[in-house]
Amino acid sequence: MAGERILVIDLAFIGDVILATPTVRALKEAYPAAHITMLTVPLTADVAAMNPYVDEVMVYDKRGVDRGIFGLWRVARRLKAQHFDLAVCMNFALRGAALSWLAGIPRRLGYDAQHGGLFLNLVASSKRAGIRHETLNHLEVLKPLGITTKDTSLVLTPPPAAWAGLKEKRERYHIPEAGYLALCPFGSYERKDLPLATAAHLARHWRQRRAIFLIGGPAERERLEQVARLAGLPLGNVLGGALTLPELAAFLQKAACLITVDTGPLHVAQGVGCRTVAVFGPTDPRVWGPRGKEDAVFYSGYDCSPCWGKGKCFRQYTCISDATAREIIHVVEEGV
Repeated sequence: MAGERILVIDLAFIGDVILATPTVRALKEAYPAAHITMLTVPLTADVAAMNPYVDEVMVYDKRGVDRGIFGLWRVARRLKAQHFDLAVCMNFALRGAALSWLAGIPRRLGYDAQHGGLFLNLVASSKRAGIRHETLNHLEVLKPLGITTKDTSLVLTPPPAAWAGLKEKRERYHIPEAGYLALCPFGSYERKDLPLATAAHLARHWRQRRAIFLIGGPAERERLEQVARLAGLPLGNVLGGALTLPELAAFLQKAACLITVDTGPLHVAQGVGCRTVAVFGPTDPRVWGPRGKEDAVFYSGYDCSPCWGKGKCFRQYTCISDATAREIIHVVEEGV
């Protein structure tokens, strides 16, 4: 396969694209001369570009200009023009498998989920062998090729533009060069969120002791500002929506610790070697949690978890709030 062209299709979320790092690394180790392109959605394109094993990123805007069957066909034509030799479909969804077939890629590898096998000629089982970290689960797609890797660490390399952008924002938001704390209290749905009182307690405790910044996406900014007000923290310390994903990676690389729930910045922090203290409730840290030697996890591990925030909660959403602010503070301060 020397000199061949490999397409990795990953149309999922930020965390999924980052957790695919070992899979892309394994491909690069097996075929060091191959050119690896990753196809992503617009949100995760910048994340894929920070993967040092990816040579090129292409975008499939499935909810925008490429939506619908005609958009799918246009993307397939763009891919066909690249003359890929192998497609690796990372997700269980049918779309990636169908796209690789429409693009005429001769070797199409993916999972047998959702009838994907109809479009593939190299098929991996979608059945998971017990509970293990998602990085290991992702590697299962390579089984038909007999490829694996011993290195399952995550890695992101912020580009020079990210450091330049962060430098400008350091001046605007008075961000120190290093050693600050980052707090990401809100996830992709409500049951992942830290209680407002807990988040405010954490911010209030550290505001007089060391620099702390509240991070999240634009959708979380209003709630992050509410936390800041409750904690007496300047609104300039709220960075919700203020950083691009590459800038966030650079920002976390210089942070002393990230305190977070189960959400994208957790995986970004892992990719840049930032110590992480994570609070889990409706999802399982054995699958999605941090794995560094200095990292820590709070998880009650009730029988009803993981519930993914679906259905009626008989515990009144208390699993995430079992971790008290005092306990979190103690663990964080042990390592900083």
